[in-house]
This record gives sequence, structure tokens and C-alpha cells, in this order.
Amino acid sequence: MHPAWELGDTIPFLQAWGTCVRPAWELGEPGLANIPLTPETQRDQERRIRREIANSNERRRMQSINAGFQSLKTLIPHTDGEKLSKAAILQQTAEYIFSLEQEKTRLLQQNTQLKRFIQEFSGSSPKRRRAEDKDEGIGSPDIWEDEKAEDLRREMIELRQQLDKERSVRMMLEEQVRSLEAHMYPEKLKVIAQQVQLQQQQEQVRLLHQEKLEREQQIRTQLLPAHGPPAPTHHPTVIVPAPPPSHHVTVVTMGPSSVINTVSTSRQNLDTIVQAIQHIEGTQEKQLQEEEQRRAVIVTPARACPEPSASDTASDTEGNDSDSMDQSKEDPSGEGELP
Repeated sequence: MHPAWELGDTIPFLQAWGTCVRPAWELGEPGLANIPLTPETQRDQERRIRREIANSNERRRMQSINAGFQSLKTLIPHTDGEKLSKAAILQQTAEYIFSLEQEKTRLLQQNTQLKRFIQEFSGSSPKRRRAEDKDEGIGSPDIWEDEKAEDLRREMIELRQQLDKERSVRMMLEEQVRSLEAHMYPEKLKVIAQQVQLQQQQEQVRLLHQEKLEREQQIRTQLLPAHGPPAPTHHPTVIVPAPPPSHHVTVVTMGPSSVINTVSTSRQNLDTIVQAIQHIEGTQEKQLQEEEQRRAVIVTPARACPEPSASDTASDTEGNDSDSMDQSKEDPSGEGELP
């Protein structure tokens, strides 16, 4: 078998590692290619190839080791320009790692202690701290009261700050909502504004009408006593009812010689319609004048000096007149008889 076939597996490996080891017959040397290979020559050639492979691997290993030491040298604290051996670099690296571990442990302990202090003084509630101080017997009642007042004051300040913050946020959000609505629904806002304006106008009209009615009522109350009939010297025989409502007709009766006018149903309906129209149109002054004229027509002056013995008769006559008025209201056709 030709030696090239036996070394065919190692040649690609050497080419992969950057070596250029090739057999002599592949290098184009005619002298070596024609020399027959003996078993000893073949073994020497294999040993040489293995040695080249080992040397290449060793060089690469040393290069990686040197690179690692250089990186360690840059990490550990040292002065610039100081030459350190590999052993010194390893020793200083170990010391530096040990110091870092100690610093880490110390920082963890300090962090744990600070967290515990924060939980004891800030995390716990004031009531719990006061209870613990009371259990331990530390402090006095005055100090407790001062601490309680201070805690309440602090809580009030915090609540007020939160309330102000929420109020400002709410006002800002409401302003944003109004701006968005004004931007998105301008027509709707116009309609709402018109409705509000119309409601305000209606309210003003209602208030003006109410004030007018109150003034007319005051004028009526002032005019009625002035234009009323003179007070009689004896028992009064004139019955003056309250101001009539808009849908009733009141008949005023006089003394024993007065005549009771019966009103038909059509007349009552007509008066009711006229009074309702007058009330709607607001013609209260005209109604007062008509009321005064009606009283002047219906009411007749009483007797100037009635006999003292006629007072009882007048009272009886008033009762009979009132009964006759009720009968005339019940019988609109006028068939009722006077007493």
C-alpha cells in the first residue's frame, strides 16, 4: 500500500490547524518521490507529523493562557508599567476576589440592617410604635400626647395635600372634557346654551308676573278698607265675603229690606269665562274697578238708626236671607220663595 493512502486522514487535520505539512511526493520533489519508503522511514515521518501537531497545539494553548493572564492583569488593581509574573497575577487575583467577597458580605449586612430600621421606624404605624413604647415603659403621658397630636397633624397635612392634588387633577380633567366636547359637539353646546337662555327668560317672566300679582294683591288689600261701607252703629247687617275665586260667583246680601238677585246658569258661566280671561291677560286693575261698581250696584245703604228692639229681628232676617240665598243657588230658575 502507498504511504499517501495511510496519511490521508491526518493531512486534512493538519491543513485545518494551519500547518502545511505535506508528503514529499506531493511537494514535487523528484528526488524524494522516487525514493522507496522503508518501514523505518515511514515511522520517522509519522513521528515528525505527530510532533508538529503537538507543537501547534501547545503554541495555541500558550497563546490562550497568555491572553487570560493579560485580561486578569487589567482587572486587578496595579500600577501602570508594573511587570507581573503569572504567579503574581494569580496571587493578586485571588486576594482581590477575597476582598470583593468580604465587601459584598459587609454591604449585604448593612443593607439588611437598614431595611430593618426602616421597617421599625417608618413602616410601622404610629399607634403600634406608641404601644411598643408603652409596653417597654419608655416615655411619659405628655410625650405620648405630643406624639399623638403630631401624628394627627401630619395625617391632616397629608390628607389635605392629597385632596388638593385630586381637586387639581379633577379640574384639569373636567377642563379637558369640556374642551373635547366643545371641539366634538359644537352644535350640541349651542342647543344647550339656547335651552339654558330660554329657561332663564321663562324664569324672569315668571318672577315678573309673580311680582305684579303681589303688587296687585297689596293694592287690593289697601283699597278694600278705604272704599268699604261705613261701619254701622249697631250689629252689622252687611255680609262682605272674601275676594271671589276665578270660577265662583258670590252674592252679597244686605239687611232685611235688601233684594237677593238670582243669577241664571248662563250668566254664571259667562261671568266665569270673563273672569278667567281677565286673569290670564293680567287685567287685575280692571277687575278691581268692576268689583267696586258691582258692590255699588248690589250693596244698598243700611238703615241709619234701627230700633234697638229690631236687632233680634235683623239677626233672624239675616238667617232667613242666607237660607233664601242657598235656595236660590240650588234653584237657578228663580222658583224659590223668600221668607
